[in-house]
Amino acid sequence: MKNTKFGAALLAFSLLLAANAIAGNSNKGTLNVGETVIVGGKPLPAGKYQVAWAGNGPTAELSISDVRERVAKVPAQILPLKKAEAGSGYSTNTDQAGNKALSGVFFGGKKYELSIGEASAATTTSSDKTPASN
Repeated sequence: MKNTKFGAALLAFSLLLAANAIAGNSNKGTLNVGETVIVGGKPLPAGKYQVAWAGNGPTAELSISDVRERVAKVPAQILPLKKAEAGSGYSTNTDQAGNKALSGVFFGGKKYELSIGEASAATTTSSDKTPASN
């Protein structure tokens, strides 16, 4: 009897996880960029973009799209935060030539940040966190 209850609870939990994975609503957000930044080696002009990522573990693949098409796809890491961000925004790293590369995206009310893979590999001189309104 005890094994039957445990099995039923395990099955219910598995179905709940599968439903969340199918819904996928939590892996999307909006990015408002106030300046041209480099993402995946390409310039991303100022504007409003949709971001979506695949993967719930420490690594993910981040896609950035404008109204018409995907403009960038880069590896990212999902970094837990101690407390939820107050607002949404992004962070950049500036290289020695003065180019700003997108290094992270964060969302208001969420306790994680998406750290862009390419930014951690580049040599940087400064970091800037920019809040944005959605």
